[in-house]
Amino acid sequence: MEPLSAYNMKNVSPWKEKPPTFSILGVRVDNIDRSTAMKSVRRYIANRRDLPARTIYFTNVHTIHLARKDNEFLRCINRADTVLPDGSGLTIAGKLFGNPIQENLNGTDLTPAILAEAQTKGWTVFLLGARPEALRRCEEQIKLRFPRLRVVGSHPGYFSSSEESDIVRSINNERPDILLVALGSPLQEQWISANVERLDVGVCLAVGGLFDFLSGVRKRAPLWMRRVGIEWIYRFFQDPSTKWDRVFIEIPFFLLLVLLKRFTPRSIQMFIGNLRLSHGK
Repeated sequence: MEPLSAYNMKNVSPWKEKPPTFSILGVRVDNIDRSTAMKSVRRYIANRRDLPARTIYFTNVHTIHLARKDNEFLRCINRADTVLPDGSGLTIAGKLFGNPIQENLNGTDLTPAILAEAQTKGWTVFLLGARPEALRRCEEQIKLRFPRLRVVGSHPGYFSSSEESDIVRSINNERPDILLVALGSPLQEQWISANVERLDVGVCLAVGGLFDFLSGVRKRAPLWMRRVGIEWIYRFFQDPSTKWDRVFIEIPFFLLLVLLKRFTPRSIQMFIGNLRLSHGK
């Protein structure tokens, strides 16, 4: 597995010991389990005073595909405080590189666990993302599922750049412990990265389509499919028009790159890399 060198180490989470971090095709992954991830959330919220908002992103095959095409997005991901492994593609890559992923930590499963703890500890939450109707239904379902959770504000995910300052102001007026941003990749990570220094928030999580699942707009795969790592098949048949390229282009291409990285001699990899650099000049 590749050593991590593409981001500034001072931006990493304030762990007492550095987490087991590596990169897959240049994209950072913190190889930790759910218990450790929850500890980082608690630490970020407990130590929020006079610090910029902390950031938690989830890396999957789609994220890596986007990051390989966009260096700024790659830097955005690699500068996050915590980057969690999401999906069976990363599990396969970890096994091939002899560095097994400890646990699949997708946001759709982890975030409800965070909300459950927020309910018991009195943490406040702000929701940013989704269409107005889906957001309204999401809030209703959250109240049913977590009746004592304090959702202090929300804003739909469809807005112009001219509205950003007002949105940040609305968030800061509530000073939430947790900001859930569901704009889809790469917009959600880019939005957080662009605004993190002026957000008065404990921790920001980029949660993708979470609000659609919580609201019931989209259904989760059966538990057995999630356990064996094939939820992506269920999601494809729910929305084939927007998911076909991920299934038939991104996943095969990712696996091909991983196999080449794993089995191509390092000298040839360096030669190809030098050719790319020369071509770039």
